[in-house]
Amino acid sequence: MIDVELHAHTRFSADSLNRLSDVIGICRKVGLQRIAITDHNEIEGALRAREMAPDLIIVGEEVMTTQGELLCLFIEERIPPGLTPEAAIARVREQGGLVGASHPFDYPQRAGLGPDNVIRLRNQLDFLETYNARTRDPRANERANALALALGLPRIVGSDAHTLAEIGRCRVRMPDFNTPQAFLAGLHQAELITRTSSWMVHVGSRLADIAHRLGLDREGA
Repeated sequence: MIDVELHAHTRFSADSLNRLSDVIGICRKVGLQRIAITDHNEIEGALRAREMAPDLIIVGEEVMTTQGELLCLFIEERIPPGLTPEAAIARVREQGGLVGASHPFDYPQRAGLGPDNVIRLRNQLDFLETYNARTRDPRANERANALALALGLPRIVGSDAHTLAEIGRCRVRMPDFNTPQAFLAGLHQAELITRTSSWMVHVGSRLADIAHRLGLDREGA
């Protein structure tokens, strides 16, 4: 069994300052064998990170659709924001990737899809994020978990890490995999390990956003 972080951001997201080399180092330190880099509407950081640590990195993207955010995994080309969920899902499928809904009950504040869209798209989704460490209202995670069970959708959890200290707070302990299909099959045997992050992490994201806007974000990997 390996430990996997499935929702993490880097300085290629406008609300994070995490350098790729630091992310890789933290993963080694906290015992993660895989991490999905899921920057907002961008995969450049994930592609660069995979060049640095091909054994560790899953290339992903958290893309904003017209109805809310989708979490895309195992992709090679950027999914542009602003598409309908159906169109974004089709782009993922063309690449052989997997797609699910991140923090679906965190809406509209954090751009979750919401239950109605999840139910409408249930036959097109591969998984549902049923615990997000940054979700402030625990009932949102509880409702996401209940909905996934009701719909028969595989469940994942994610730290939604925007700072280095958050990486690995939530993790999926599952059989090793080397293809998207093996990953999806392994979710049925997974142990979901969860831990809530402090509300202060949102302050870190806000400061990162300001740093990006002022051109003060750190250069380099």
